[in-house]
Amino acid sequence: MGESVKRSGSTTGTRGGTVTGLNATVRYSGGGTVKGLIQTNVCAEPGDSGGAMYDGTKALGLTSGGSGNCSTGGTTFFQPVPEALAKYNVSLF
Repeated sequence: MGESVKRSGSTTGTRGGTVTGLNATVRYSGGGTVKGLIQTNVCAEPGDSGGAMYDGTKALGLTSGGSGNCSTGGTTFFQPVPEALAKYNVSLF
């Protein structure tokens, strides 16, 4: 935790922050629960979902949701890249 990261989003562009938690569980308002997420204090807004979170040139996660906005700050969660790829049987090697 504490690692500096950036994320890109189609609504708010590139924003930075730090990792504040690992293996987070989120219950979304639509009824779904997702486990194993990376928690950050990087802001995001509607339309940023699916954008990459990265550290330098290494992709770490995909924007999955959160709370707050880029005016007041907030919490954003990311699906780790290995888990996202495994869901579709994609290998990095």
